[in-house]
Amino acid sequence: MNRILQVVVSLIFMNFVSMGAGSVNGQVEVVNAVWIMNEGGGVETPSVGVYNPASAVFTQLMEFEGAGFSTDVIIADGAAFAAADNMIYRFDLETYEVEASVEMEGVRKLAYYEGSIYVTRGEYDAETWGSVEFETYFVWFNSETLLWEGELPATEGVGFDAESLVIKNGVAYIAINHGFSWGEEVGLLGVYDLESGVYAEHDLGEEGKNPVHLKVTDNEVLMVNNTDWSATSLTRVELPSLGAAEALVNTMTVAGVSSGCNAATIIGDELVFQIENETGMHKASISDLTLSPEMWGPATDVYYSMGVNPVNGNVYATVTNFVDAAEVQILDVEGALISSFQAGAVPGGMAFDVRTVVGITNLDMFEGSRVVGEYDLMGRVWAQGNKGVKIETMSDQTTRVIYVAE
Repeated sequence: MNRILQVVVSLIFMNFVSMGAGSVNGQVEVVNAVWIMNEGGGVETPSVGVYNPASAVFTQLMEFEGAGFSTDVIIADGAAFAAADNMIYRFDLETYEVEASVEMEGVRKLAYYEGSIYVTRGEYDAETWGSVEFETYFVWFNSETLLWEGELPATEGVGFDAESLVIKNGVAYIAINHGFSWGEEVGLLGVYDLESGVYAEHDLGEEGKNPVHLKVTDNEVLMVNNTDWSATSLTRVELPSLGAAEALVNTMTVAGVSSGCNAATIIGDELVFQIENETGMHKASISDLTLSPEMWGPATDVYYSMGVNPVNGNVYATVTNFVDAAEVQILDVEGALISSFQAGAVPGGMAFDVRTVVGITNLDMFEGSRVVGEYDLMGRVWAQGNKGVKIETMSDQTTRVIYVAE
């Protein structure tokens, strides 16, 4: 069942809008679009596309010709940034045109901070069957031009393949796994203060090798680790940069389960993660990693990646067989299916384009008035189930605009 979020916004539309008296100084946020990367999986060319929640339509924007895979997409600085194989692209959010690009071997994850795009690196070497050795695994570029700005040399900081990256309050948290060297995986959390240039590293322990997911809350860093691919472990790290008196690392193994490249995210006060070949997702408390006896979500699908809508909390989860077109499911916070749409063969990274609109904070001007007509932006009569901007004409000759979204 589709849930409809109706946001009343004040707009002056053509010649027939007259709002009359009323306060219009409030602001509300809506998700304008969801950007989704298709990793390709070796069965089709990696690409990036956009899902419009108002029209429920997914549109492929660009194929990354010559790329073997894609790794991440973020929205920042008024643009979308996509990492595909050995390239980083900056896209205009309105026209979808490429505004800038840069070549960088081994691009993994992206993050933004104060005018710069930060990048983790890691790459498989087909000749050595291990990892490509880089002089730096953490690099940053100007967010507008994508020109090189700086790097943290491997001799001074991140010294192995790095994966997940989160920047919070000027501090970069980096999952270091050496993941392209089979049997030589490591488990480290890199913490780099972007202002002072001070770098610290925290060992996740023997059971914390090969971290693949990293989440940062106001109080802790949470990591899901693939270990040696035979098991899964969870790590919770308290740090002075997040208010702790001292650094404290706690890693626990999830007994009786194998590992895999499956989804993980934070929903409420729980870390939700999935084990390979299992349906339904495990839950653990973010405060102490206590496992819940209950599972999250429908026990029907294995999710490859997940993202949480920052406006309404709905969860976008991808389902793929790594062969043909995949499904992206939209679920509520309890895991109940709301709707779904088709994307590329292996939909992975996703980012939410959130826009702020002016909202009506005083609806007294509509008291005693009733709706006498409903239209879309083309002037057509509004149909049941439509999404997008709806124009309502009122019996008192005023007009209001409703934004109807997923």
